[in-house]
Amino acid sequence: MMEAEAHTLKSSRHAIHLTGGLCEPAGPLHKYVFLRSLKKQNEEMRAFILEAGEARERLEVAEEAFRELLAVDVFRGLLTTESLAVLPQALMDRIAGKHPENRIAPPGLDFDKMGRRLPGGICPEVLDLLSDCVVPLKMFGLLRQVVPDRQVEIAKLMIALRKVKLNTARVFIILTPQSQLTDPSRPRQQYPGIEAVQLAAMESELADLSSRFQRAAEWSGIWNLELVAARGYILRVMESAKVVRYLAQHFPQRLGQFQTILDFSTHIDPSMRRRRRPAPTQVHQRW
Repeated sequence: MMEAEAHTLKSSRHAIHLTGGLCEPAGPLHKYVFLRSLKKQNEEMRAFILEAGEARERLEVAEEAFRELLAVDVFRGLLTTESLAVLPQALMDRIAGKHPENRIAPPGLDFDKMGRRLPGGICPEVLDLLSDCVVPLKMFGLLRQVVPDRQVEIAKLMIALRKVKLNTARVFIILTPQSQLTDPSRPRQQYPGIEAVQLAAMESELADLSSRFQRAAEWSGIWNLELVAARGYILRVMESAKVVRYLAQHFPQRLGQFQTILDFSTHIDPSMRRRRRPAPTQVHQRW
């Protein structure tokens, strides 16, 4: 055993499950439980993707609006006279075309850890990911059915869903491509009334949904923080009677978009409802 593996095995409070007999849950997942769990997981992922997408869309609206408005000398002068010349740095970066998705790489897979397995067939990164979770005793027996990169993917999905549960893992494993199984010759679990082509369609849908959900989970925190900062600035802009009057006369569409952003952002950060003039939460910059 390599030294790094021995350290992980010793330090992980889950490693005890890897040194003994790794048992899988007794019996197959019943059809009703499988379909119910799959439906619920898919609904939760779709809802999260939708909400994260809405936050990003409103950021893009704010970016487009201010890019147009800041090109107008009169508007820039009005912002200066109203002490609104300093914009959040994140918003200025977006206006300049510097998006965080292009500047910051989200956490990726640790291929060094995935290339190694502890006794029992579990890769160290899975232990790291689940170290702060309450993990069912038979979870590792399930995860060793799939290859390391799929183990990591399933662990991340369960954590993002806040469902580190056996049935959640079983659904992902049932709909794992044969090529990602530890034993590719192992036949897929079959259910009466569900044809093989239907299971294949479920697998494809879950793979696509999981990919979009993981991206949303990786970036939603940044998008929401940037939206809260942009919202704080827009709120200050909307408190200026002169600026609002100018926008109403010359850019009524942008004025309506700003109000939509304010309405949506109170859903993202309800505490903003209680703040009349929020202090900037990020570095600011003059245009």
